[in-house]
Amino acid sequence: MKVLLFAILDHQEETEKLLHQLSSEGYNGTVIPTSGLHHVLPSFNDSQTGAISLSCMVDDLPSGNITLFIVIEEEKVEILKEKIRNATSSFKKIKGGMFVLPLSSVEGTF
Repeated sequence: MKVLLFAILDHQEETEKLLHQLSSEGYNGTVIPTSGLHHVLPSFNDSQTGAISLSCMVDDLPSGNITLFIVIEEEKVEILKEKIRNATSSFKKIKGGMFVLPLSSVEGTF
């Protein structure tokens, strides 16, 4: 059975190193830039008050989070989770988290 591993990680240099490592080891997945609530809510307040946020002016700088998801065989997921734990120092060096969902049906070249 295949499962879907989600990892939400702070975007920083170590996160990019982890992604390069996983890619070089043959893992294939999708990465989406995401933002947590604490990053999004201030911009909502700025739009209501008419104030200009400096963060809006530097959107091209890496910030926020990345969300990685990988479809993987269930028997291989623990190895992948351990690689993520090691790279993040159990989410102390790189803040974030991960979870796994079972997939009842998968089609495509995962």
